[in-house]
Amino acid sequence: MKKIAIIVTIIFIILISLIIRASFETSTDEDAIKMAALDYIDGAHAGDSARMERAVHPELNKVIVEKIPRTGKSYLRKAGATRLVQVVGAKVAVLDKDKRNIQVKILDVLEGLAMVKATSAMFWDYLQLAKIDGEWKIINVLWTRNPKDAEKKALPGEMEAIERAALDYIEGAFSGDAIRMERALHPELNKVIPIKVRQTDKTMLNKMGATLLIEGTRAKMGLLPEEKRNIVVTVLDVMEDIAMVKVLSAMYYDYLQMAKIEGKWKIINVLWVMNPNAPPPPKRK
Repeated sequence: MKKIAIIVTIIFIILISLIIRASFETSTDEDAIKMAALDYIDGAHAGDSARMERAVHPELNKVIVEKIPRTGKSYLRKAGATRLVQVVGAKVAVLDKDKRNIQVKILDVLEGLAMVKATSAMFWDYLQLAKIDGEWKIINVLWTRNPKDAEKKALPGEMEAIERAALDYIEGAFSGDAIRMERALHPELNKVIPIKVRQTDKTMLNKMGATLLIEGTRAKMGLLPEEKRNIVVTVLDVMEDIAMVKVLSAMYYDYLQMAKIEGKWKIINVLWVMNPNAPPPPKRK
């Protein structure tokens, strides 16, 4: 009995240690995520290019939906890391501290990825971050200008339209339905997965666009029976005509940044990883 009591005590101590360690790591990650988001949004308003450069990945993709005045048609205006750092250094968005009204909210953290909402007196930004070689970096940004009034609530019909686009994306992939996949995506989609290079132990970003994803779907490259998909779609946040969505499935963890363009919700950016519990791919004959 004494030996059993000792064993139970040891197991209990190990479990408590693991819980404390997990809690500490989560807290540390959340602090680092918030710091990166603040370096981005506060750095912009402070005109501090060093903070901005520290926050963003060199392959950053930052997008806003704009309209061409003469036609009223929408297009994506993009900025990369170099442009953003230089613009911040030029102090084009500087605001006094007491006028910035900055708020940062972590919407979700999962498997080395994080979704963050960062707002200020001038901008509303959705940030997609990844933990790259131990440091949290902003990979994708979808943003809009602060309309200076109360945040609009998404109508029930809008929420359904957002979820439907997300389902077209993931169910389309698993069913080999290229029409659904194409319907869900913006033609300039940027889909990114961080991958560790075995030979160097460094992380690279592997990217694909809409054409590859649609044609891969058409080629039935990711088929999965309906009963094995385990799909869960969660709309994390909606601001004006942009949204952040989490899509979990048996194979993938996908974070989607979506925008309402010409009345239809389209996926602009995707940051994803493999589900760590995904079944191994079938062996080639």
